[in-house]
Amino acid sequence: MARAATLVKSITTPVDQTRSEKLWAEIETLLAEVGQTIRDVDIFSVCRGPGGFTGLRVGISAVKGFAAAMNKPIAGVTSLEAAAISPESDRAYALVNAYKGEVYSQLFSFDLERMPVAENEPLVSSVEDALDRVAGLDEVIFVGDAAEGHADAISGRGKLNWSVSRSNHCLAEDIARLAFIKYSRSQLDDAGTLKACYVRPSEAEIKLSLGLLGSKIKRSLKHG
Repeated sequence: MARAATLVKSITTPVDQTRSEKLWAEIETLLAEVGQTIRDVDIFSVCRGPGGFTGLRVGISAVKGFAAAMNKPIAGVTSLEAAAISPESDRAYALVNAYKGEVYSQLFSFDLERMPVAENEPLVSSVEDALDRVAGLDEVIFVGDAAEGHADAISGRGKLNWSVSRSNHCLAEDIARLAFIKYSRSQLDDAGTLKACYVRPSEAEIKLSLGLLGSKIKRSLKHG
């Protein structure tokens, strides 16, 4: 929970298969600890990806439900945008861990309020291919958990002005900062317009396209 751009309280919970069952109880506890209820929330914010499909769907569905029930707006923030706001530089290249050793990547510049401005589209690829995307840039600040985890590969490119910025912020804090800027600019969504940023299709969608799923599952995915 945040007031303006300042994070007031957050809860960190382990990832497991019962996250959707626990979510409302955790939110209710969080609000009670700061003397608020769900009706006191002026705007809802959520990370809309890229990231784990299940976690994103649970979080986005919950926020859409709250926003629709309370008739409140939503500020959707991507994980790449959140990673990019840490360094005090003119440009940042966000690398966020994906699956199977891959990374999500996107290059950002910044406006006067330090709002990340995308310079290319988000992409999922190998680390080497992600580095190739910015091979023509002499000066790059790399940010995000994948940048920290692959610092050796980044330095191994031999670019003197390539460096890794290590963030001391939690994801919730960075999302709150960006959500407040979007709120001040009226750059908002609602339950009907908020879209996830998956970057790549889910395993089920890939199998469906290859004809590897049963007919009942195919029908469910096509109509869901």
